Amino acid sequence: MIEGVLYQIQTRVMSLKIQFPYFFFKPDKMRINIFLSLVLFGFTGVLNGQKPEKIYSIAKVYKPHEYFVQQAESWWKQLEKDKTDENAWYNYYRANRYCMFTYKSTEGQWNGEWTRESTFLKDPDEIYSLIEKNIPDSYTYYRYKKTGNPSDTGMFNALLKAYDINPGNPEIYDSFVTYYEMKGNAEKRKEFNEKIYNTNQISAGFLAYGYNVLMSMKPGGIILTFNDNDTYPLWLLQDVFNLRKDIVVFNVLLLMDPEYGKAFFKKINMPDPSHEYDPLTIGHREKNIIDFIFNNKPDSRSLYVGLPAWKQINGNGTELNQINRYEKNLYLEGLVLEYSSENIDNIALLKNNFENNYELDYIKNRFEYDISSELVDRININYLPGIFKLYEHYKLSGDLTNAKKMRDLGLIIAQKGGQEWLDKASLLLK
Repeated sequence: MIEGVLYQIQTRVMSLKIQFPYFFFKPDKMRINIFLSLVLFGFTGVLNGQKPEKIYSIAKVYKPHEYFVQQAESWWKQLEKDKTDENAWYNYYRANRYCMFTYKSTEGQWNGEWTRESTFLKDPDEIYSLIEKNIPDSYTYYRYKKTGNPSDTGMFNALLKAYDINPGNPEIYDSFVTYYEMKGNAEKRKEFNEKIYNTNQISAGFLAYGYNVLMSMKPGGIILTFNDNDTYPLWLLQDVFNLRKDIVVFNVLLLMDPEYGKAFFKKINMPDPSHEYDPLTIGHREKNIIDFIFNNKPDSRSLYVGLPAWKQINGNGTELNQINRYEKNLYLEGLVLEYSSENIDNIALLKNNFENNYELDYIKNRFEYDISSELVDRININYLPGIFKLYEHYKLSGDLTNAKKMRDLGLIIAQKGGQEWLDKASLLLK
């Protein structure tokens, strides 16, 4: 989204957080049968001779890794002319950080391997030391001051100083949303979500997708999310539009923080999770928290997993992959998977969501410029598993009118998602 706060706090960053499913669902079964289908995106053109450009969050604008490498070079050359150029430091820092986030291997991110791609690349900590030396007490100095996790008092004080210097810069607002969420301050979280909305910092496409996610669930539902674009839009819709405030959003990354996790689980009458926060590797802790949620959710609440979160949960390394033992009890209902030990008629729920609950016009008709349009197209791929399942159901039941509607919608989504998705959709939507 704005600054990619959840990318910042994730202690094991994947090579690139592209939020779409890597799985399909057999149409002849009521339960889902998920399997991984790797999708490779090819890039054309050579990014030579780039001029320095404003660096947007990778949760807001998609750019290939090579773009950030060359932008780091371009911004460094600006800094060679003037070491006090705050705008250059701000964008140079971001270009390097996103080089790290988009590097081909997670291990290479953390051992500094990515910095060897170019003489113009530096570790963010090293860059921050240079920022401190050349532009101390600036917005950028406080914006990227490393003091701890997003709920840390030192981190918050630095954010406040950055905000005092430049309160009109909306790229900092999501950090306040995260901080106030972790501190349980609903009023202040709402205040900054209103600022985000009023400055058009979230794509209308992400909000429409988030709306459909919220409308997928029964009253009082719990949903597991993971990243920026499957979390912040839900909070904003709840805070600004008072929409589905009965839904509880469980962001897995935030729940790995012991203070936040304990307070959050207590708030919804779940058992004390203290033992899950014993010193462990992050991979173990992530798995333990997810296990804890699946095994202790209140009987009065339905549990859901958003499709982008399932991609993360089901594909984040060997330890976390053990979570796929829950997959036999997950039912596809559109943009969410419902966890249930009892059989669910998910075809009926799919039909109700696509026919009555979802707002889908934004997929077909867009009349405004959207800087996040490519990422919106990618997250919209999550509609396809449900569309494939419904298309087959309508065909088998002789409802050719609705089958055609599903086919037309699926092909539009697939075409915007890329040639490989279009080929796959064309094959399955005959």
